[in-house]
Amino acid sequence: MSRTALNKLPEPSPLHQMRVVGLGASRTGTLGVFLALKMLGYRPFHISELLPHGVRQMQALEEAMVASSTDTPYTRAELDKLFGDYDCLIESPCYLGASGIQTYVDDPNIKFILTQRSPESFAKSLSGSLGCYYAKLHEWPLTAARVCDGFVWELERMFRLMTFRWSHGLHPSDPDFRSALEQSYLEYMKTVRSLVPAERVLVLDLDKGFGWEEICNFLECEVPEEPYPRSNSMAEFHVAAEMVLAPAVRKTMVLLATSTAALVGFGAWYLQRLRK
Repeated sequence: MSRTALNKLPEPSPLHQMRVVGLGASRTGTLGVFLALKMLGYRPFHISELLPHGVRQMQALEEAMVASSTDTPYTRAELDKLFGDYDCLIESPCYLGASGIQTYVDDPNIKFILTQRSPESFAKSLSGSLGCYYAKLHEWPLTAARVCDGFVWELERMFRLMTFRWSHGLHPSDPDFRSALEQSYLEYMKTVRSLVPAERVLVLDLDKGFGWEEICNFLECEVPEEPYPRSNSMAEFHVAAEMVLAPAVRKTMVLLATSTAALVGFGAWYLQRLRK
């Protein structure tokens, strides 16, 4: 399995030490946990960290996603290089397969946080966010932006890998899409519980609600005075995605307008030549 993108990443600091791994699937309150850990002084990695920073680490994460379903998944050393100097992982482990999770379970110094919700609410949320935007990347003007902008091209590939990981390869327009999401979510949760010892994992239920008390007790740290960050709505997802994609769409529209003007100008010049 190729490690082309990974090999281009810098080596992590020798002092790098993973402390917390969040095993929650996308759309289970992972962004709130990510923000909370930041407020507690950790250096957490969430997939949203990739969006403003170009394609190199995105490509390496895609390689890890693909490798997770082969007989040559990323090793712990390769995962450490992929995630650089972060000391917490949030959301991304759910895309690294059982081998990726086991790699971290083998480290006795790591604590785990598992956010969960009902399969039905998970499927509804993922379908309305990741699934919706993956489908949107195949509509105008993003179809043009994918060709004209390398970042959008790479984003479509990552969203495809993430979407198909939960849908068993079904497109969001498939009538069985949501039921596939529910089934794969149940399978994932069963896998996590079979791999991670119960005494090492904090389970947080999004449907029931959670906050500072549970997390701080588990991590043995003081509760901040600030309110717990709650950021998980589909509306916020769409606003963030639009902000990330807007520059590429503008660039594509300018390029298309310039190309059209050039073609019109050439056509007018050519017609004049024919009339002479």
